[in-house]
Amino acid sequence: MFQTSIKRVLETKTKANFELMRRTIDRMEFLEDGKVTFTYITSKDLKEVDAKIGDHEGLVETGSDIEGVEVSVFIRQKDEDENTYKISMRSNDYVNVSDVCMMFGGGGHEKSRRCSCTRKHRTSKTKNNERIRKSFKIKKRDKGTGL
Repeated sequence: MFQTSIKRVLETKTKANFELMRRTIDRMEFLEDGKVTFTYITSKDLKEVDAKIGDHEGLVETGSDIEGVEVSVFIRQKDEDENTYKISMRSNDYVNVSDVCMMFGGGGHEKSRRCSCTRKHRTSKTKNNERIRKSFKIKKRDKGTGL
């Protein structure tokens, strides 16, 4: 009974979360020779799957769980404003995503960061990728990574 309760609380996903995860995987792009993943969901997606508060949680980790990926970028269009986007980033090892998100006014810590912007998600992807690329170059110089 205890194991059943743990599974229900920690491992069970809502149908909306599963549908959103499927969409993020379908849209996922690999950038920077596979070191960065980028994906997104729109407010239309949220409505179509009847998402509730929290159903988008954990989607950023989908990219960061892939072998060889250093940074995962996930953008969610906010329901209440078609032009506002929430950007979530995760870093696995050597990229400090807080440096990237600070440029958008975000908060968090070195390996996990969030911020908001009012750009279209394609523009955000370009801006984020430029900043992540700069972080890779700095880390390559400092730590001798293979990037």
